[in-house]
Amino acid sequence: MAMMRNLAISLIEHEVIKTTVEKGKELRRFLEPLITRAKEDTLHNRRTVLSNLNSKDATSKLFSDLGPRFKETNGGYLRVIKAGFRAGDKADISYVELTIRNQDQETKSDDAIVEEFTPETTNTIPETKTEETVVKESAPKKTAEKKAASKPAVKKPAEKKEEEKKSWWSKFLN
Repeated sequence: MAMMRNLAISLIEHEVIKTTVEKGKELRRFLEPLITRAKEDTLHNRRTVLSNLNSKDATSKLFSDLGPRFKETNGGYLRVIKAGFRAGDKADISYVELTIRNQDQETKSDDAIVEEFTPETTNTIPETKTEETVVKESAPKKTAEKKAASKPAVKKPAEKKEEEKKSWWSKFLN
């Protein structure tokens, strides 16, 4: 029960979590009735969800954000996507996510992807250069990088603190 609470709280906060397939399927059984209760914001529903989750922050997000988001949906709020096997013990790993995600997070991630792959237009190197000149221009850079890598970085010795060392017992003897 405690593990399901913690998984449910993490899923409500982050909207996607990575866990084993078995835990993900069990989390669906635990969390989907709570999301159904969150669609109607009454005191009784809030207290019921709070008694199952034991987290005021997760409960408030569930009723203020996720409940209205799933108002039109009848069940099937979570998606379990298999993602291979864990390296240590070869357990089946899956991503558990909400079927209707927050639009703000999706646009932020889409913008980040677009900015990351924006081509640079400031290249002024003409394309008519032969391969020999390109090789000659890049050769000195490699040697300079090798020289810089071969020189060890000079570290300055750390300044010693001149505080008087007190005995651990001096706390009790004064």
